[in-house]
Amino acid sequence: MNLRTLLLSPAVLALAAAAYPQASFTNQTSAAGIGFVHAPAADHPAGPMSGGGAAGDFDGDSWPDLFCVGGGGPDQLYMNNGDGTFREEAAAWGLSDLYRGTGAAVGDYDRDGDLDLLVTSMGPMSGAPAPGDHRLYRNEGGHFVNVAAAAGTAWSSPIKADGFSAAFGDYDNDGWLDIAYSGWQIDSEGNRVLRNNRDGSFSDVTTQIGIFQPSSFRGFTPRFADMDGDRWPELIFAADFGTSRYYRNNRDGTITNITGQTGTATDRNGMGSTVGDFNNDGRMDWFVTAIWWDNHPFGFHGGNRLYMNQGSHLYQELPENAGVNDGGWGWGVTTADVDHDGWYDVVETNGWPEAPYEWVNEPSYIFRNNHDDTYTPMNASCGFWHTGQGRGMVSFDYDRDGDMDFVIFAWSEPVTLLRNDISAPNCNWLEVELDTTANPFLAPNGVGARVEASFGGMTRTFLLDGGPTYLSQPQLCAHFGLGAATVVDELRVKWSDGRDSVWTGVPANQILTLSAPEPLAVDPLQRGMTSLWRVEGCRPNELVIYLYSVQGTGSGPCRSRFGNLCLDLNPPIHTQGTANADAAGVSVLPVAVPSTAPLRKVSIQAVVVRGLNGSTSVKTNAVTTPILP
Repeated sequence: MNLRTLLLSPAVLALAAAAYPQASFTNQTSAAGIGFVHAPAADHPAGPMSGGGAAGDFDGDSWPDLFCVGGGGPDQLYMNNGDGTFREEAAAWGLSDLYRGTGAAVGDYDRDGDLDLLVTSMGPMSGAPAPGDHRLYRNEGGHFVNVAAAAGTAWSSPIKADGFSAAFGDYDNDGWLDIAYSGWQIDSEGNRVLRNNRDGSFSDVTTQIGIFQPSSFRGFTPRFADMDGDRWPELIFAADFGTSRYYRNNRDGTITNITGQTGTATDRNGMGSTVGDFNNDGRMDWFVTAIWWDNHPFGFHGGNRLYMNQGSHLYQELPENAGVNDGGWGWGVTTADVDHDGWYDVVETNGWPEAPYEWVNEPSYIFRNNHDDTYTPMNASCGFWHTGQGRGMVSFDYDRDGDMDFVIFAWSEPVTLLRNDISAPNCNWLEVELDTTANPFLAPNGVGARVEASFGGMTRTFLLDGGPTYLSQPQLCAHFGLGAATVVDELRVKWSDGRDSVWTGVPANQILTLSAPEPLAVDPLQRGMTSLWRVEGCRPNELVIYLYSVQGTGSGPCRSRFGNLCLDLNPPIHTQGTANADAAGVSVLPVAVPSTAPLRKVSIQAVVVRGLNGSTSVKTNAVTTPILP
């Protein structure tokens, strides 16, 4: 067991605390009214590897709630009262089934404006462990209904009871959340991708998109994350026994396993996973939890891995002396700027109850970012104390005071809520949530977007990819520590459809909800008048081509000159004109409507020409509007 955080002297801890704004944690579990105790079934196929949950605003009141997976005992759903306490309402919300639950993920899969709940399961308690029992709880506004069977999401492994972590993400960039499942049981073929059919159902596209199921693929944590900045998410798996995977998104509905070319997957026992820009270079780095051995019989230590992104899908693993490898038997992990100094830290939980027992009573860790690719454990000095059998972990700002609080889900133990009470000069913050209701091409809650905050001469980047980690998922928000900065000079959202929105002079210390505009806006089409067709979110001087059809919208043709982009207009399709974007990224095309134009409906769509020979062009929404007399 790693004792270094236990052996620091008070003088050393005081010196460390003076060097930066000091986070301070207190255990608020009981005071907040949370009494969940994980009670897994004795025959749960996950054994001591279960214990998860998720944070999400399930009732839409802007206060994040908490879901705890029972594992055989009852699930519990804690609704946030907005005063630092919660009330348990699982039964009232329809969550009374008993089943061998494992992990949870949150996302608005049906685009109806509220968060749904996906729970992996290894069989109902009414029978033996069995496959085909994953739960998709559709949120019907105050009540959940399990629609997994009808939606086609109940199965991952077709062979045996399996299913650990799950993730939502939009791998095909159609604005609808898809699903990735992980499977750890050998020969289960349980690592799966399900495509959202946009009608409430999903289709298994695992083999079709390029994932194959060797018996050695032992998945624990999948994640859809845009690792190269092209706004198309890669699919990365933390997996056991040296089988972690890195799949590049080919931007055509397929992915390619390029693990061996990336410098990743050196983790011997990949468990949990998080991504973040840990060195503030604008690239997403990848952290994988694993097992650190103090006394391995073969002499190696193993441990966590932090893969630093060098660009072009190449990574450099930080050396052991960087200070993050030794996290015990690591599981859940998340990215957070715990002390608000403008650099993202790593928060990890761990534990293992069996021989050789070196991971019993191992503390959970906060690895503080030293701004130089090294890290220092600060959990002991700031009161972040948990020595139980930690598995899942989520970050969420449950009291909406601007700092990240944490929940640790433990195997066969009570859940723990650790509140961040940071309060000091030079620890300003900004919290951002995204609303994509107006844009049908963007996934709900902005999943897949990058949020960039520029202040103090540097830019900090947060990837809002849903944040799934081992068996759990944190709150859907982008959080920035700002240090001494009281204003964010520029706040930029890079939406996954290729457009940007920019805000300047944003005051610190507030929670913002930023809305994505509908990219194409069309003034009324009236005989004898000029209508302005407008596209926002372009890059300066980009060419925008405006198209129209009088045959309505539908699954239109795919055009090679736009990188095989498929239009949403029925043919024949006509070009109305072109207009370059101005310095603010706005393209405007004045269209003179003839006084004799037929009084009929016109469907309009624009294409922003981008990339070599238009290879990465993006399309807007399609607008149908009548010609008025």
